[in-house]
Amino acid sequence: MDKASYGNSGEVIIVNLQNHLLEYKKDGYTVFHDYLTVEEVQECCQAMDPQFDTLFSVNSNKPRVKIVPLLGYEKLAPLAKKHVTNSIMLDFAELVMGPCVQLDSFEVSGFPIRELGLTDSVDLWHRDAFNVTQTWIDHPLFSSKKRRPCTPRLACNCLTYLQDMTAESGPLRVIPGSHLDYTRIPESAERRVHVRERLLDVKAGAMVFTHNELLHSGTWNVSEHYRYFLSVYLCRFGLPHRDPFDLAAIEQLQKDARCRNDRRVLRLFGEDEEFMEREEISWQTMAEEDRRNVRSTNSNSETSLK
Repeated sequence: MDKASYGNSGEVIIVNLQNHLLEYKKDGYTVFHDYLTVEEVQECCQAMDPQFDTLFSVNSNKPRVKIVPLLGYEKLAPLAKKHVTNSIMLDFAELVMGPCVQLDSFEVSGFPIRELGLTDSVDLWHRDAFNVTQTWIDHPLFSSKKRRPCTPRLACNCLTYLQDMTAESGPLRVIPGSHLDYTRIPESAERRVHVRERLLDVKAGAMVFTHNELLHSGTWNVSEHYRYFLSVYLCRFGLPHRDPFDLAAIEQLQKDARCRNDRRVLRLFGEDEEFMEREEISWQTMAEEDRRNVRSTNSNSETSLK
């Protein structure tokens, strides 16, 4: 489905996923503006504000507090269930990863109010879990590597912001193209402004869908309010996952999915006994097509020589 999907409330939302895909392949991220409606943002904030009041009161010195796994948090589970199965997110995830999408973790991260002296300060440049760049970054030939081809992702992060991202609240910082070009940031520069960085000053309700190889960083929050975002971190089916799947909310989602034979939702929570068999069939189809093309090319060459 390239141009239509369904929002959390059941209404049809027109989204050109192909345009997002082109942007994602080029830059390593894409922004879904108005991913949540104003009413949905308000609903989330009204539910989460009291929780963060409590969390920050006992963790005042921490740079970030989290509620994770969000689906295991009884007071927020109803909202969380609706968010984690949003069709727009899952449609796009399957477009960039293939039909092998599994949940790794689902959380809400909150950032306290910091002193004004930290305005426009970089939090920490990093790549997300399952990236391979950091594994090879100390290899002697690393600096000579050319841009890698764009291949199916091992993981993606879906970051939905519940406040406007301004200079005060602290925008997301990204380095476009760093998912392909092996950009390296030395430890001494991990908290400095980068010459290629782009600041995403998106509005509340926007969702930023990132590649796990994309270099990115937060910015310190110096506004008068807490800042928090929802993170649905997706990985390839079968990889280790940080969230447990034996949660009441997940068991209900799985039960409902079995009733309607929704294999996508079942895979999201690690259940698909036929996955490898179906994937191996697709591999066989590709291999046979490649062999046919080789034979066809050789045959044409022999004909032209005669």
